[in-house]
Amino acid sequence: MNKARLIAILLSVPLCFAVKPRYGGEVSIRLNEPASFQPSASNYSNLIFYSLIYENFFFVDRQGGIRSHLFRDYRYDPSTRRLLLELKPNLSFSNGTPISGRHIETSLKIFLNLDLLAAMRLNKLIKSVSAANDQIRIELWRDEPNIVSLLTEPDLVVLSDAEKHSFSGEFYPSEWEKGSHLVLKANIYYPGGRSYLDAVKVIFKNEGTPDIFISDPAMKPPGFQEFPSGIYQNFYLCFPQSGVGMNTRIALYTLFRQFNVAMGTRYQELNALVADDESPVAIRIKAMPSSRVKTLLRQTDITLYALTSLSSIEEDFNAYLNKNNMKISLVFVDDTQLRSFISNSTAKVVLINKIFQKKTAIGEKISRIIKELSFSQFNEKYLRLLSELEETALMHNDETMLEQVAKVTETIVADGFILPLFQKSYSLYVTDRLQGHDVDSFGRPLLHQAKVSEASGASGASK
Repeated sequence: MNKARLIAILLSVPLCFAVKPRYGGEVSIRLNEPASFQPSASNYSNLIFYSLIYENFFFVDRQGGIRSHLFRDYRYDPSTRRLLLELKPNLSFSNGTPISGRHIETSLKIFLNLDLLAAMRLNKLIKSVSAANDQIRIELWRDEPNIVSLLTEPDLVVLSDAEKHSFSGEFYPSEWEKGSHLVLKANIYYPGGRSYLDAVKVIFKNEGTPDIFISDPAMKPPGFQEFPSGIYQNFYLCFPQSGVGMNTRIALYTLFRQFNVAMGTRYQELNALVADDESPVAIRIKAMPSSRVKTLLRQTDITLYALTSLSSIEEDFNAYLNKNNMKISLVFVDDTQLRSFISNSTAKVVLINKIFQKKTAIGEKISRIIKELSFSQFNEKYLRLLSELEETALMHNDETMLEQVAKVTETIVADGFILPLFQKSYSLYVTDRLQGHDVDSFGRPLLHQAKVSEASGASGASK
């Protein structure tokens, strides 16, 4: 090999690794309009939206592997009951502000105070959290080998200082036209690497066909790939205070069932606390005749409180009430403020939605319902039920667990504090023109390596 030939080969080597990824393009995704930028994964739409602008500590891929874009090392020592997390170097929020160990510490402490079963359990497990430079130390009260898995909760996200208005996720909000759309720009500082896409346009109106949307399973739209979300969303009527008679409760229950039929059976009827095909007992609540419902609700001054994530029903629900000459005041409460609102108000009727992973054990789902939907007015009784459920789970006996679930279900329904209404299952649909994307175990699209195919043009598949 002559010298000139050798030089040519040596010069070609770095060029093989110097090819830059092609950046550009915008994709559109249709979701419900969020109430604010304060994260809350109360429904599937919110779960996706906030995952685009906030980064989780850890997440689980579809193969069940635990991954992190934030930590270059994490190790748990059972002898000291200590988890050490070490941040990757030079991490920043979307405005360039450095992500420090202090932000991880603060974000975890905020999560521990949320009214979620996972947060409450971690709060009892974690003795202390401290940060020094880029290292975070988590001390536990007892040995827990699965501590990292417990930190994969979708509500556990990295938050910046409130006044900074910066975000830790793949994208950050750039333009918000209320009632129409919200444009998210690529976060060049994203810990997982800058998205190949320039922007994601979040569309709120049900017009046209976006590049990504959520809908009923097995729709099979041409040109789209379906990803079953692995979750379902349940709707419940809750009565956190005394003063609402059983007749009025059943009337409201019947009203929502009738409203669902009038809307073309938008949701599947739910005759269990979790899912009909999972429950050992079927809940049979005898609906009232329409005339009786109207008479009762006309005579009762009712204010119905609902989570802001359910605001999409407002127009149709009010139209249905007007058509049937019924008056119910509908007031929306921020999802993240619900428990504190109820604890400091006289709210007697609340419409709530919860999402569940299908693969989660039924006992765990029932525990969530008890802990997150049984408010302080009757916590003592329901905490006892929760304790019995957790003790049963330790026995690892499916038959015994189903017997306990049946007992809990019958108690809750007999008390009439929590009445199950509907269930909705979803799939995520992604255009074939988008390549390199993935979906995690919560059915959330992972877009930081997604690219719009050349055939769709440089501007992407935006609508």
